[in-house]
Amino acid sequence: MPVGNDARGSLVRSAVHIIGLAGICLLAGCRFPTTVYGRLALKPGEQGDVRLARVELLDSAAWDSAPVYTAVPESSGQFFGAPFEFPVVAPGAYYLLAWQDRNADGKVSDGDLTGVYGGRHKPGWPGKPVIVPEGWTVDAGDIEMATYELLVVNATGARSQSGDTTTFTYIFNHDVHLNSLSVAFPGQPALPDPSAPGAKVADSAYLSDDWHMGGQMPTGLHQLEFRGVFRDSSFGLRVAVPVE
Repeated sequence: MPVGNDARGSLVRSAVHIIGLAGICLLAGCRFPTTVYGRLALKPGEQGDVRLARVELLDSAAWDSAPVYTAVPESSGQFFGAPFEFPVVAPGAYYLLAWQDRNADGKVSDGDLTGVYGGRHKPGWPGKPVIVPEGWTVDAGDIEMATYELLVVNATGARSQSGDTTTFTYIFNHDVHLNSLSVAFPGQPALPDPSAPGAKVADSAYLSDDWHMGGQMPTGLHQLEFRGVFRDSSFGLRVAVPVE
């Protein structure tokens, strides 16, 4: 059926309106749903370049899970701040991780440059979920990037040549104050090391030595439990140490 003048005029006006909105969006930088965008911002006093990071949206709080979406900062950014955008995102809840793998080990680890949505990234806290409703454009705001600090202790153990004493050596990767160290020999309850508490300097080796039981010392897995303070927060680390 032929289209009347009024209808034809209405269609033309609608088309002009849509084209006009598109033109305004191009000029004003509008984003069409469903989109997540934001800005990577280097923490004041921090060394690094946020443009070298990648931004991930994950559907799990576990950082070893595969990201659902991945983006990189826009080339127009600076080392201290760069925008990013996920132009097409399915509705849902996501955890946002901005991450530069500085040591190229393929996982989030000590020394990497990281940031999350909703606060400072720290061990055991993946940030707050980004909620993306159907048809919404979500501004994640500034994602603060800083060096990720993950406390790790490496420990080894060995028996004396005669087999009647055992010595443990341990090294922290950051400065800590150690409140206690307990050692559990195979099949035995944990025993405290009264000489262990005190300030421990990063990358320095410390001994827990002269463990003896009046005979041959056991072999197998020994459990060492460290408790103390790191960066004004309490920590507890348990390490299984094989002794031959």
